[in-house]
Amino acid sequence: MLRLFYLLAGVAFGFVLIYSGVSNYNVLYDMFLFRSFHMYGLLGVAVGLSFVGVQILKKLKWKSVITGQDLKFETLMPTRAHVIGGLISGAGWGLTGACPGPALAQVGFGTLAGIFTVCGIFIGVYLFGRGKG
Repeated sequence: MLRLFYLLAGVAFGFVLIYSGVSNYNVLYDMFLFRSFHMYGLLGVAVGLSFVGVQILKKLKWKSVITGQDLKFETLMPTRAHVIGGLISGAGWGLTGACPGPALAQVGFGTLAGIFTVCGIFIGVYLFGRGKG
């Protein structure tokens, strides 16, 4: 039953990504050229809602739905690896017009470019894992 919930939540999230235009390359292109505020507004709302949600989770002392363990919220200082990873991720986002969420939404929507982006994401994760081992 929990898997069905996650499946439906994922489908709903993908629908929101497609409907809001987040998975549209032209919307992202206009954002990076500062032609449109649309994406900045969406990102701002997402950050604001996430902040409020985390504060509520902290206040109510929720536990993990899957493991039942206490949720831990740590504040870490960024390292050089975070900056490099952010630059690589940003470059990939700019080149493909999608980060992982919208790339999966593109695949679900039937966009051919999304398939190449998702393949690139999996290759990158695999290579990262190989480099750490």
